[in-house]
Amino acid sequence: MDGTLVATTEADFLAWQRIFKDAGKPLSFDDYFPLLGKKSQDVVYKVLKLEEDDAEHALLQKMKYFEEIVAEKGIDLMPNAEVFLQDLKSLGIPLALATSSRKLKMELVLAEVGLLKYFDVLVSGEDVEHGKPSPDIFLLTADKLGIRPGQCLVFEDAVNGVKSAKAAGMKCIAITHTHDAEDLDLADLVVSDFSELSVPLISSLFR
Repeated sequence: MDGTLVATTEADFLAWQRIFKDAGKPLSFDDYFPLLGKKSQDVVYKVLKLEEDDAEHALLQKMKYFEEIVAEKGIDLMPNAEVFLQDLKSLGIPLALATSSRKLKMELVLAEVGLLKYFDVLVSGEDVEHGKPSPDIFLLTADKLGIRPGQCLVFEDAVNGVKSAKAAGMKCIAITHTHDAEDLDLADLVVSDFSELSVPLISSLFR
């Protein structure tokens, strides 16, 4: 979702930066970069090393910060993202959203940009035990869609996400919104945005 369909990376970074500041730690964008695609729970427990009560408070506070930033700055769709979703939907291709974000954030973002109507299945980071680069979230998504992993295609913008998709045995197209193309070279195809994609091109990945 973040950095793939919607341009929320800046808002997410600013929200995390405030959480880290609350915990008495600085967070530069370079420090934030490796966190992209990770579950929020993993960040507060494993990176900030907060105890349970403090961790849960931090997760709630992070959501409040994110909402404040979005209310101020808004959320932009990635270029040509909705047109691409419309094309896939018109062909009857099953669509799912699998995001490391928490359910509350996912619902807020999808409602804000009006994309909820396109998806048959929604999976958040809270639905799996192990976050990316573990394949869990994509395997669960495939199961909910009723489609074999090898028949699935993942769109990702983060290195951890690409690793997760490939570990799940899925095809992966990476979009260079947050990372350079060379950082995403594990993907089957790397593009700058959805305008470079077509159904025949996507189909060719499965031949």
